[in-house]
Amino acid sequence: MAANLNTKANKRKLRELAGLAYTRELGAELSKLEEDFARWRSGEINPFELSDRIHRFHDGISRDLYVLYGRFSPESAVARAVALKVLQKAEIPSDILEALEQPLAFYAAQNVEPEEESGD
Repeated sequence: MAANLNTKANKRKLRELAGLAYTRELGAELSKLEEDFARWRSGEINPFELSDRIHRFHDGISRDLYVLYGRFSPESAVARAVALKVLQKAEIPSDILEALEQPLAFYAAQNVEPEEESGD
């Protein structure tokens, strides 16, 4: 039986899962930026290029994720994260997963993929 997503416990669990997804997505993007720091340390790029990449990160994907997770309902954020494989279905309680069937189908139908940053 699908869970009632409006109970305090389920709302709390959805917020927790959405926070976990946000942390994972932001961490993955920071790892990419970390690679740019390594390239700067090795002399592959100069400090100005690194600074530009930091600026693009801050004004780009970092801000996008902040806005996304701030505006999406926890239900939508979790469904999107499952579609992107940021969260695994096994991490979601089965009754909540069942209650998210419609938003999961929506994001799956959208063929949701993380946006690729161009122009490096």
